[in-house]
Amino acid sequence: MPPVVPAALTDSNLSERHIRILDAAERVFAHAGFHAATMQDVAAEAGMSPGNLYRYFSSKDAIIAGMAERDRSLIAADFGSLHPGNGALLDQLEALARKHLIDPPREKAVIALQIWAEAARNPEMASMCADIDGTVMQGLAAAIAVAKANGELPARLDDNRFLLAVSMMADGYFCRRGMDPAFDEAFAAETLFAGMRQLAQTMLLPEAEETTP
Repeated sequence: MPPVVPAALTDSNLSERHIRILDAAERVFAHAGFHAATMQDVAAEAGMSPGNLYRYFSSKDAIIAGMAERDRSLIAADFGSLHPGNGALLDQLEALARKHLIDPPREKAVIALQIWAEAARNPEMASMCADIDGTVMQGLAAAIAVAKANGELPARLDDNRFLLAVSMMADGYFCRRGMDPAFDEAFAAETLFAGMRQLAQTMLLPEAEETTP
């Protein structure tokens, strides 16, 4: 059986130096904030001269773009690994969500909040966020279609409302994690996944709207 999402979506082609810079920038932005941090701060954290840093990224916005594309590529790769032969797709989606929402350090959520705030006034940032959201929604939609076809999910599941609800729940989890250092991440994660599974069984289209194959 083919994977749920084509693996062709997954290439990132980042060099070791690019990875080192992006990792350093994440640490700097999480600690100092996107606006307060400077390219010199990123260069120092990456262990290189500012002049060398500018050979790879021309600005902080370019670094943010690199971070966003790296995240999008990693998400696409993980959706590309989903396969009905690997077990229940809801279990696979939960594992994927844990990897991207829960397992990374809290600083990842802090940076996401900064990027989302910047996207509210910066069209280029908004476009980067939309690209990541589009990759997530495409992967989820493909997984749901397979799960409906193999009987794991109800045939009458309202895909659009379910995808919207799950994305808002995940965004809310990330926001709370980034804002509240005392946030109970484990309990909230279990609540999130329980809600996702419940909605998958109950957020149904009216019977009159059910489409026939």
